[in-house]
Amino acid sequence: MDIGIADEANNDVTEEEPRLYYANVEQFVTQMLAQQYRRPVDLAGRGNTFTWCSKWWLHAEAVSRLTALWRAWEASRLDPTTGMIVWWRDHADATMRILFAQDGPFAGCTPREHKPTGIPLPLTPPPAGLFDLD
Repeated sequence: MDIGIADEANNDVTEEEPRLYYANVEQFVTQMLAQQYRRPVDLAGRGNTFTWCSKWWLHAEAVSRLTALWRAWEASRLDPTTGMIVWWRDHADATMRILFAQDGPFAGCTPREHKPTGIPLPLTPPPAGLFDLD
């Protein structure tokens, strides 16, 4: 849905970006996502239910995935036909399946305690020039 506004100086119509519904990813997670996703989260973290960390914002992968999910939601909400079903199917379900997984980015954490167990992936530097553009 584009919003056109007239530019008084030259009478051209310019496109204005739609306003965000949520100002940032924290608002999106707190006000929308956490309210919509109601799951049997084990507060003791015994690993037999969905894994979640209440300090999700300390997990770089989770922040990146949730930010992408928020941005996809902001775009999808503007499509009055299939926008939201596509968002749920293609974005939310896929993202949350990874975040909730026992071996996902919250592994080791519980809703009450931030205790991540993962480490960054080990890397060996590539040979010099391998990725240089010709």
